[in-house]
This record gives sequence, structure tokens and C-alpha cells, in this order.
Amino acid sequence: MKFVKLFFSIFLMFGLLISSISPGVAFATDSVDYSGAVSRMKQLGVLDNSISDDTKIFTRGQFAKAIVVVDNLIDTASAMEGSTVFPDITANSEQSGYVNVLMNKQLITGMADGKFHAEAAVTYSEITTVLVKLLGYSESDLTGTWPSNFISKASNLRITSNLTFKKNDKVTIRNAALMFDRFLNTEIKSQNGNGSEKVTFLDSTNIYSDCIIYDNSDTASSLAENEVLTDKGVLYVTDSNTKLQVGATYRVRIENEEITKVYGITNGTESITVKNMIGNVVYYNKDSIEKSMTLPSSIDYYYHGTKEKYENLSSFIVTDMTIMFYSNNNSTNNYAVITDPVYSKPQLALNYDPKSNKIGDITFDSNTKIIKSGRAISTSDITERDVVYSVTDINGKNKYILVVENYVEGNITNFLTDVYSTNGIQLDSKSYYYSNSMNITKLSSFGKGDLVALILGYDGKIEDIKKIDNKTGSLLECLILGNSKTNDNLSDNEVLTDKGTFTYTDNLGSLDIGAKYELYISDNTITKIEKKENITDNYVVTEKYGLRMNIEDSSGLITNKELPKASVYYYHGEKIGYEDALASINNFSSIILSKSSNNKDYEYAVIIDPCFSAPQIFVGKGTELWSEIENSSYQYIYRNETYTTDLDDICENDVIYFVSDIWNRNCYIYAKHQAVSGTIKAFSPNKINATSITIDNQIYKFSPYFSKVKLNNCYTGKYVSLLIGVDGKVVDIEY
Repeated sequence: MKFVKLFFSIFLMFGLLISSISPGVAFATDSVDYSGAVSRMKQLGVLDNSISDDTKIFTRGQFAKAIVVVDNLIDTASAMEGSTVFPDITANSEQSGYVNVLMNKQLITGMADGKFHAEAAVTYSEITTVLVKLLGYSESDLTGTWPSNFISKASNLRITSNLTFKKNDKVTIRNAALMFDRFLNTEIKSQNGNGSEKVTFLDSTNIYSDCIIYDNSDTASSLAENEVLTDKGVLYVTDSNTKLQVGATYRVRIENEEITKVYGITNGTESITVKNMIGNVVYYNKDSIEKSMTLPSSIDYYYHGTKEKYENLSSFIVTDMTIMFYSNNNSTNNYAVITDPVYSKPQLALNYDPKSNKIGDITFDSNTKIIKSGRAISTSDITERDVVYSVTDINGKNKYILVVENYVEGNITNFLTDVYSTNGIQLDSKSYYYSNSMNITKLSSFGKGDLVALILGYDGKIEDIKKIDNKTGSLLECLILGNSKTNDNLSDNEVLTDKGTFTYTDNLGSLDIGAKYELYISDNTITKIEKKENITDNYVVTEKYGLRMNIEDSSGLITNKELPKASVYYYHGEKIGYEDALASINNFSSIILSKSSNNKDYEYAVIIDPCFSAPQIFVGKGTELWSEIENSSYQYIYRNETYTTDLDDICENDVIYFVSDIWNRNCYIYAKHQAVSGTIKAFSPNKINATSITIDNQIYKFSPYFSKVKLNNCYTGKYVSLLIGVDGKVVDIEY
């Protein structure tokens, strides 16, 4: 009984604790992780970082400091330094503050000899009693006698699981660390008695929180310097020299939405930089070796703080994103954080000299790729409206140069403002917002109604603004598929492309059918030809039989072969397969082929029908048409399904066409003789605007080449002869 009374005189503790809190046990792990517990307690300051041998005894002095730290009494203890009641405690020492605050709270007293004995060992009975009482339990809550009742409660709460001590055994540092580590995550006694509210000791004292770092100012432009996005919300790191690693979990103290102390990182992370992703298989490089992995479906994935569905990952993960996997002590993944590439400060390419190896702070070198619109380019491909970035993954590796050509043109309709300043512009009533690097002092020279170009960065925000005289439009890569020569539905200043039909002006120059161009387009009008992107192989089919054909190249060399294989075929502006492409080819068809990047296979083929001239009516020899026929380098005459070379086979009222490939390298004369005679029954919709004529109840449409002046002498009931062209439409009328 003397020892029991002495112990209670030493540790008269804990009227302590927390109100409105509930009971229960939250800590359920029985494993013994000494090194992890020691590391975590050092992070929190419960143990001194100077400790190198954790098998030594845990002293009363170390125990007093540990109680102050876990009970969040550091500031109070510091304020109470300067006096002492114990002759073996220095008055102005940190130890005096620890002991004084614990004495004041009736949590600790001295020994029987009047000294504190900071160097003496703490026993198993003493530490379990303190920890259980800190959780809000008193002797009246327990059954049995001291110290067995407190030791039993500590065991029931799993604070001492897998530890085998007798009540008077001295506790080592590693065992004390393990018990404190478990104690922090143990639920305190409920104050309302029903156990409905479960709160751990850690939650009740706010010593620290474990935060997953989702983003910082490097990975999210919406975050200010020293701000981080965490699973606890957006927090401000008060120490400007502290940089928290995205993807890691940190043990921190949070006060008023500020991280006031960083104890350390609680987990290891392993990161990969995405090179490509197919389905949920990610391809990446490690130690210069390409590897792949199927993303595990059993973990949570976070992107800018949002938990993403596993099946949606492939929809937004792109090249140079970084995926950081959390690894616990068992080397299994519990979560992953996905981050965008890290972009440098944008540099405007205005007035850039292609001979230079720099734009602003960005230096070009032969080892760093330059990417624009998803493909590698050279510095000569950078234009004045481009915005240039140096891009890396979050670890500063896998660097490349990104060139962004993204701008909009229009009239300023409004300047957008918030409470303090302007933050954007409306262009033709559509809103655009400034980037953080936009020089807004330029805005003073702009007003509503001005025609401007907004230079946008990779994120769609405004990097620059400039006045323009006319709209240039957006840059598009277009494959030219037809013009008025190959398509009767196109006017002389129209071209058909894989992006649609556009108009252009003669001063722009010609666009080669089958070639790819970079074109500036505004309101469906081509305003500028930036450049031709490829060289094509051009062939004319001189003769076709079965699956094979004679084809003539641009040098005049004729070879016999099957239709070359290409990834895709275009005919009349539409994509078709190989069999349909083969069936579409006739004599004098033109075939344009473009090589793939490997310079072996063909990326695409464009097939163009033989080109027919405007129809002309043959009325006899000695005419202008007859002279044109005689002087043409025709190979033959095709008249009413018969081949001939005799000009005398051409008859009066034949409809004559000069037929050639699109390059006019080969030509023949097509003569069609089809006349329809009868009585005019009607004009549709009327004679003035007639698009067709009815002869003896048969309707015939007029060709675009038909001269409607001929209708002046026509009327219902009149007997006429219609001359029909190759397309079955009326070319002329004979009375």
C-alpha cells in the first residue's frame, strides 16, 4: 500500500480532458511497428530527434515532455518557465515549464525525497495509468484495484497489444513510442454516455492532422504561392520555405485553415510519367526502359482534389501527366494522385527570330523536342501568335517545349470586372479571362468595339491582346479534296476539304488537290495559306482492266500495277474502302497518294474522276470548236460508246467535251449524240426561272451550261429538239 500511495502522490493526474466526446476504440491494429512509431513520435516532437538508441529506458523527464506535447500544452509550458519547486530542475529550463504546467494541472508531482528525478525510468504501471486517464477515464470507471485496473483498460483499448510487461517493469523508448502512437488514435471516453459520437484523442486535441496533398501552386494555377489543395480543403503554409510534395501525405498542424507546422511525411510515393495510355494500361519510362502497367482498380484516384471513377481515367490522362502512388508499409497502393504537366511562365513569340535559340527564358537545344498541335516541329515553324512553354513532369523531368497557337478574333463588347479589378474581356459577347501573366496595363489603349486578337495560352486564358485590321481566322490543317474543276457543285473560288467547303480569293495562289495545307480560316473563308505540309505522288490511270491498271507518273513513266494500298481513300470528298476505291477508278482518273511518316506506306489516297470541260455543240467544220478539236493533243475520240481517232466521226449537234486528268497531261474527246424531240408541255417552276422542261410528259433538267436566252422563242405547244449532255441534262434546244 505504501508504493500505491507513493505513486498517487507522484502522479495525481488528470482532471483533464475534453468535453462533448464519446467512447469506443478506434485503434484496431495489433501489429508492432517500433521503427514507424519512433519515427512518427520524433516527427511530432513527442520524442527528441537526437535519440539514436530506442532500446534505452524512457525517463520521467522524457515522459513529462511527451505529455505536454500530446496534450497540446507547449505554449502554456513555455510561459511557465522561470521558476521551480524541485532542486534538481533548473528554473529557466524547458524542463521547468513542462513540470510546472503539469503540476499546475495536477498531472504530476515530485518524488518522496522532494526531487523530481527526471533521469529515473517510467514504469509500465505509470505510463498506462497516465494514458488511460488522458482518455478521460477515472478509477470509478474501472473495475479492480490499481494498477491492474489501468493496465487492463489500456489492454482493452489496444494501446498495449502484443506487449508483455509486469507492472513495475521499466519501459524502453521504443515501447513508449508505440504506446503513444496507438494512444493518439484511440477514442476518448464519451461525455454524453450513449457512445454515439466517436472522437479520437488526436481529434480532440488537434495536435496534428494527416493531409493528402492534391495540388500546389506549381500544379494548379488557381492556387497562390504557399497554398495547397488537400483532403482537408485549401490550406496556407505559413513557412514560405516549406514546399509540400504533391501526392504525399503529411503530418501537419492546422490552425484557422493554415498549416502552422509540418511534422513530416508519413508515406512513401512512387511516381510514373505517362508517355501513352491505351485503355487503362499506362506506358512509361523507368531507367530509360519503356514499361507498362495496368492501373489498379482497387485504389482511389484523385485529380485536382476530385475523386475520379476508374472507368473515366483514360478520358483525361494524357502524355506527361504524373501519377503518384501512395505506398504504405506493406508496399500496397491505397490511393494515387494525378497531376498535370508543369508549365513554365509563358513566352510570347511576337518578333521571334527563328535564327535565335531563345524565346524569353526558354532555350532551344537539339535534345529537347518542340511540340505544336501534337507533332514535332522546328523553331522555323513558330509564328508570331504562338505562346511557348517549357514543360516537365512534376519531378522536373521529361522536358519538352510546347508551342500553342490558340487565339480568337472579334470585337470587344465588354470588359469583365470583379470587386477589385478587371479580370477578362468579352469578345463578340463571349467571355475570356486573363492569365496570371497577362500584362493588363496594355488594356488602357483598347476600347469597346475594337477589332482585336486575343492570344490564348494552353489553358485558354488570355496571354496577350493586339489590335488587327482584318480577321485572319484560326489555323486549320486541311486536305484539299476538290475544286470547281472536279466538282460541278463548287464555284470558281471554292474548295472542298476534309474540314468542309471554304471560299478563297485568287491572290492567295492555288491549292493543289490531294495536298495538305495549314490554312487560316475565318467565317468559312481562307484568309491565308500558311504552308503546304506534304509532297504527294501523282498518277494518271491511262488504262484499267480488272484489278490492274496502267498508271503514269508525273515524269511520264507508265507502270502496270494494282491500286496502291493506303490507310484511307477519299472519293468525292468522302472516305471509302479499298474495294469501293477500285470500283470508282476509270480511264483518266487521277490518283494522289501521300506517304506515311515512315515513308513506306501511304497515309491516304485521293481519287478524282476525269475532268470534263464545259459542253459545246458541234455545228460543223470551220468553226472555232473545230479548230480547238484539231489543235488538241487528244488520244482518241469516244462517241456513243465507240472509240475512234477519225475526226469525221464527229457529227452535227454532237455535244463535245474535252476530258483530261486534273493536271491536263492526258486528254480525249467525248462526243455525245442524244437528241430528244417533242412538244413542250410545261416549264418548271416557270419560264422565267425555269430549271426543267417537260417534253411529251417527260421532265428534263437544264444543265448549268444551258443558255436560257434560248427559251425566249419557246412556248407551250411548240415542237423542239433537246440536246442532252453527258450528265443527262439539257445543253441546248433546237427549234
